[in-house]
Amino acid sequence: MATTHPLNAMAGDHAGLARWALGRMGAAAARDIQFDAEAQYVQHRFPDDVSGRYGWHSVGRFEETEATAAGRLRIDSESSARLRKEDEAAGDPLLSLCDPARLISGVATASAGQCTWIDGRSCVAVTLVPHPWTADPQDPWLPPGVTYLTAGVDTATGFLLHTRAYDRQGCFRSGHLRGLRTTADGSSPITDAARTPASTEKGAPFVLARMATSLLDPVRLRAEVTAVPEIESDLSVASVPSSRSWAVTFRGRNTMTVDMSGEYEPDQADPAAARLAELLSPARVVSHLAEVTTAGPTSVKATVRPMRSFPFSAWAPEEGLVCHFTLDPDTGILLRAHTEDGSRTLFRMDVTPQRTD
Repeated sequence: MATTHPLNAMAGDHAGLARWALGRMGAAAARDIQFDAEAQYVQHRFPDDVSGRYGWHSVGRFEETEATAAGRLRIDSESSARLRKEDEAAGDPLLSLCDPARLISGVATASAGQCTWIDGRSCVAVTLVPHPWTADPQDPWLPPGVTYLTAGVDTATGFLLHTRAYDRQGCFRSGHLRGLRTTADGSSPITDAARTPASTEKGAPFVLARMATSLLDPVRLRAEVTAVPEIESDLSVASVPSSRSWAVTFRGRNTMTVDMSGEYEPDQADPAAARLAELLSPARVVSHLAEVTTAGPTSVKATVRPMRSFPFSAWAPEEGLVCHFTLDPDTGILLRAHTEDGSRTLFRMDVTPQRTD
């Protein structure tokens, strides 16, 4: 059984720092941070095809005629909530440095180096390896064919103070945030370098941070699940090795037992199976959420980003929907997930764990 990581305290070991950094990136999706910065990038060379099996990697801002290109963007009085609500960062590799949650859906593994300082700000060095099926081919920093991405996660905001994307030949693209000044939730500018993903009180930042760290936690359990609408067909999901799995017994008119993995191939799983997998490993849902508010100590209510279709989320598939999630902080699974369109429930699942190993 996985235990709750103290997300309000930075662990000293490398594994703990990796979990902390990933949680910090996820918690950023629950805050509205007003910020100023100067974003810069250098395109050192054009990489090999790094798009994976879904198509060619192509981001307009980086498509230059020169073999080596550089760019700069001055960001004044921007709102991180607006970036998510309008998904402004989707086509802008420099703005996406200020929207770290969108990267989480494409992460397969994360490891951390050490705490360091960049431009007078405290950060944690983290290395992210993309997932071959859930990383977005159009993402400028972590498309599926990239070997790995190194980044400095700002401890105060979760923003990426620097990034370096690598393929087999070495670094081909780098980005930096300089002169970052922030005002969180309308308060005074942040000066506390130890600002953490969540306060000691639980709420939306804690829930999203814990959902994000579910990528790195092994868990095995059995559970009963009540699904609305009821699942009447045989569930089909590609068998993918995962450190997270459970055996599910459905309650209701149709009773069945399903061995479920936390990993699935998005284009080979039916929606009901995908919803089950995302309950078990909800980290990838975080990247789809726009406005997130606290609904309880371990519950959130959220809207969905526009045009956030890759990778497809079975719980947050399209703009205009409202999602409700309740988290089990010990395992990181969702005990309840509910997606609605206005007052109409599209689908809901309630989980009753029977046994954990």
